[in-house]
Amino acid sequence: MKDHYLKNELYEMVNSDTSIFEFIQSGSLDGIWYWDLENPEIEWMSPKFWETLGYNHDEKKHLASEWQDIIFQEDLILAIENLEKHCIDPNHPYDQIVRYKHKGGSTVWIRCRGLAIRDDNGKAIRMLGAHTDITDLKEAEKKISRLTKEYEKVFNNTQDAIFLIKVLDNGEFRYVRNNLAHQNKTGILLEQIIDKSPQELLGKEMGDVVVNNYRKCLVNKKGITYEEELSLPGGNRIWLTALTPVVEDNKVSHIVGSATDITERKKLEIELEKHANYDRLTGLPNRKLFFERLERLIIENERDNAHFALLFIDLDGFKDINDNYGHEAGDEVLITVAKRIQKCIRKPDTAARMGGDEFTVILRNIENRKVIDTLAKKIHKALEEVMHIGDHTCYVSSSIGIAIYPDNGRDSETLLRNADSTMYKVKRNGKGGIEFS
Repeated sequence: MKDHYLKNELYEMVNSDTSIFEFIQSGSLDGIWYWDLENPEIEWMSPKFWETLGYNHDEKKHLASEWQDIIFQEDLILAIENLEKHCIDPNHPYDQIVRYKHKGGSTVWIRCRGLAIRDDNGKAIRMLGAHTDITDLKEAEKKISRLTKEYEKVFNNTQDAIFLIKVLDNGEFRYVRNNLAHQNKTGILLEQIIDKSPQELLGKEMGDVVVNNYRKCLVNKKGITYEEELSLPGGNRIWLTALTPVVEDNKVSHIVGSATDITERKKLEIELEKHANYDRLTGLPNRKLFFERLERLIIENERDNAHFALLFIDLDGFKDINDNYGHEAGDEVLITVAKRIQKCIRKPDTAARMGGDEFTVILRNIENRKVIDTLAKKIHKALEEVMHIGDHTCYVSSSIGIAIYPDNGRDSETLLRNADSTMYKVKRNGKGGIEFS
């Protein structure tokens, strides 16, 4: 290709006007050097080079030993090796990064490049070179390296499972990486997650579920927190997951996910809730949960102008079983009674143990007394059937009092009191029967 006329013009100006060369070497580089390889101690160094190292150029001689005394010696070895290789083979570049000791004691990083000037026989007789101060660049690299190491320590030593998601231009998601805690807890290794979509990693069904949450974070550009149950290589676990969007130029570029394994905590919560709301012996709702459901049902039926029935059940003959066979046999009878009541009622209904040998049943959505009477008789008959408890044959019966909302009360206390008093009326009349309030 023909040289550009401006290039030729510049070359002519450099040849004819030394000020042009001075401007080039002082304005665009951090030092120029010209070395006599036939007299290797003689080397001209431009003033800019010495100023870069904190020296006044007037105090420095044009000798190779001047810079060789302040260069790091291991870097000097590298420079000499490259010089020898370049002198032998022009295709081997003389280009390396070396360190010098600044006059003030700091380290200056210099990129040193050079080109051999050869005689007619190809022998290297001079070296023309340039210095570029890259100290700021190296310091930036060190800072980035330090920050990267600190980030890696935090990223991989935190106990929470952390993962990074990239948001593609089309709105799809790709996993970038996950930390060691995430790998250990989920069983998903780093190489398995990189550049995978949620569907590729978790399967379509589960992938679609997590994507729905990622999309909420993306659309709202706000962090969200939620619980999710996932079946992963590490097992079926419950996670408390927090998603934080990374917004750049008003656009979400990445999402940072942090997940805490709350499986054991959820089990404990369920267990505590069970103990608080359910009878430990029979597994039926206890008095507390019974009243919560009753109050809620009153509100619903008041709004819908509907009816429901409350049955109060007291066992007949239970005290004799306790007295004759012991409390363990009595407990087994109560467990059997609870199971039989449960089998007699419908799914929306509630059976509860109020304490001792007293039970209640809430029958929802009752259209007429006939339905109530049929279900009550079913329970009464089931409880009269013989029970084989260990080596003992046990019999119980039941006295059942029934109150109907709203005919026999519009609040929980009135309903329960009327059902209870009706039950005692059955007992006074000889036990073992059913009566409406």
